Amino acid sequence: MAGDLSAFQDWRREREAVEKEMDRLVAAGRPNSPEERQVRQLQFTALIARRDAAARNLLKADAAALRSRVWHKPPTPATRTAKPE
Repeated sequence: MAGDLSAFQDWRREREAVEKEMDRLVAAGRPNSPEERQVRQLQFTALIARRDAAARNLLKADAAALRSRVWHKPPTPATRTAKPE
């Protein structure tokens, strides 16, 4: 459970950092030259990749935590094998 929270907090921090940087780029206005626009596009592409990687890491952590909980969960009456009578 603590790992779930840590993964969520990591994702949240990364998302906030990416959003802050994107806001800074937008606030800087439209670049004048085609070269500057290309650089800006590459910067946004890199930020989107960072955001997507953080989301994938969160999903992987969630899936791993779910597998761990299912694996270590004691059997319920419905999942126990019935004894022959």
